[in-house]
Amino acid sequence: MNIDLLDKELYKKIKSKKGNEWTEDFAEEVYDDVIKHKYFITNLGKCTQIDARALPDSIYEKYLHLLEKEIDIVKPKVIILFGNQVSSIVLNKKISVSQVRKKLFLKDIKGTKYKFYSVYYPIGNGRFNIDKSIEDIKWIIDHELKVENKDSHFKP
Repeated sequence: MNIDLLDKELYKKIKSKKGNEWTEDFAEEVYDDVIKHKYFITNLGKCTQIDARALPDSIYEKYLHLLEKEIDIVKPKVIILFGNQVSSIVLNKKISVSQVRKKLFLKDIKGTKYKFYSVYYPIGNGRFNIDKSIEDIKWIIDHELKVENKDSHFKP
């Protein structure tokens, strides 16, 4: 199921590849498409573990200032947080995505209020909630971006 943030053919290519089949050239192709569609992707954890285990909160907490610096530079209209752990750390409160779906959170970063939404993390065990993640992301686009850009040529 595509949320129309990538070209359809590229999305099919991504779905067909295993992680070890991603080449640097293919990653560049994906990055170029992300730029074309005008959204920004980052990660609170600026590192990972070789077996993709979740990082402890303390690691994410160390990187929070870097994420906030990125937000201050990029100045996004909306920020989507994936999963309970990252949502809780970024918003500085205990978050259960199942309880806050489609709920707007505001956070002040360097004097600017930014809009945050939490959605299910669609990887690992979260794949069981991927339909809810997609539904919520589409809702956020429709309610935050399409409304704001109804008179522009914005096409998510």
